[in-house]
Amino acid sequence: MDATMGGPFSRENRIGLSARVQAALSELIVAGILAPDQPLRIDALSTRLGVSATPVREALVRMEASGIVTRETNKGFRVAPRLDPHDLDDLFEARITLEARLAQLACQHVSSAMLEGMEEALEAQRSLSQDGSLEAFAGFLEADRRFHGLIAEAASNRFLSTALESLGSHVQRYRSFDEHVVTDRQETLVEHRAILDAVAAANPRAAELAMTMHLSNLRGRVQLERQGRPAS
Repeated sequence: MDATMGGPFSRENRIGLSARVQAALSELIVAGILAPDQPLRIDALSTRLGVSATPVREALVRMEASGIVTRETNKGFRVAPRLDPHDLDDLFEARITLEARLAQLACQHVSSAMLEGMEEALEAQRSLSQDGSLEAFAGFLEADRRFHGLIAEAASNRFLSTALESLGSHVQRYRSFDEHVVTDRQETLVEHRAILDAVAAANPRAAELAMTMHLSNLRGRVQLERQGRPAS
């Protein structure tokens, strides 16, 4: 097992370390700190994260499979360009199909811990919804990721959960512009509440419909953003 360089991941095992590095790199990309088409130098990233080169390389390989990172022969890795409008529409079709099913499956495994986590994520979004700063919006997106992730985790299908992880990152990085804060947070709060209530009632059909409605509405709002119009 490779030793780390004494950074924040030094106590993690090999698999856990690589996953943590992947999460850290994904956050840097979503936040725009690592910009579209930017080269990703393994040595520089290793130093930045305080780990050895091996978990960074492993993380980049997995991120390449999800399409967030690209690799060219003899040129190495770089951040993938943002999706074009056609690809983004295809992405939403995939997310609607996937997450509607995850919401159904989650209703078979409802737990108090899951519901508490969803409530906490929703409350975090609510507390940040009136703050117009980019930092608050980044926190809002992180709470959004937790909310959807808890549903995927409860569905107990690791293949579907892994697929959602890559799809969600694509949507979030599309919405994270350098000087633009998305304005549909109130709509998201209402739609997330409907999903949470349906899951809490262990009603698969209602959960499927609520999730489908949320993501369909989100697609429409992103389309408006793409046209330079307000999302709400």
